[in-house]
Amino acid sequence: MTNGETNGADPWHIVDVETLDVDTVALVIHQVEVSPRPDQLAYRESEIDALWTLADMAAQAGDTDASEWLELLWQAHDHVGDGDRTQALATLTRLRDRLAETERRRGRHSASM
Repeated sequence: MTNGETNGADPWHIVDVETLDVDTVALVIHQVEVSPRPDQLAYRESEIDALWTLADMAAQAGDTDASEWLELLWQAHDHVGDGDRTQALATLTRLRDRLAETERRRGRHSASM
């Protein structure tokens, strides 16, 4: 789906970002996959911004994993802004995997921030 095909998915859908967790990042990843147009990618930037805000709040609260999340989100935001969905997807996938690792390590399903 990364070559502009949406397969019926709605690239105009906006992900409701309330938590920084694997499920929310997976939803943003899906939306990046189905959003080939620059105006659609602007929505993805705002979703990544919301995730970044949650990661920043976690950093302010002393979460030791948050600095890595912030860096990955910064990179993903830049890639989306540049229209480079391939790199944005790779970076968001790394973030999703890091969050999953954190959730496993902390022994809970969600690293809700």
